Amino acid sequence: MAFELWRQDDNGNRFLVGAYPDRAAAERQLAALTRSHHKQIYWIAECQTEKLQETPCR
Repeated sequence: MAFELWRQDDNGNRFLVGAYPDRAAAERQLAALTRSHHKQIYWIAECQTEKLQETPCR
């Protein structure tokens, strides 16, 4: 199972940040991105396939 990290910008546009092999790796990246004070929303989504990197799981 893989985990995707997504972000939503100030205009409501959603972008895939990356896909990670485990939740811990996704959470580390999430923590690094949320350290800045830029207004963005980030979330982690569970992926049912093993697709990694730039291929979103749908």
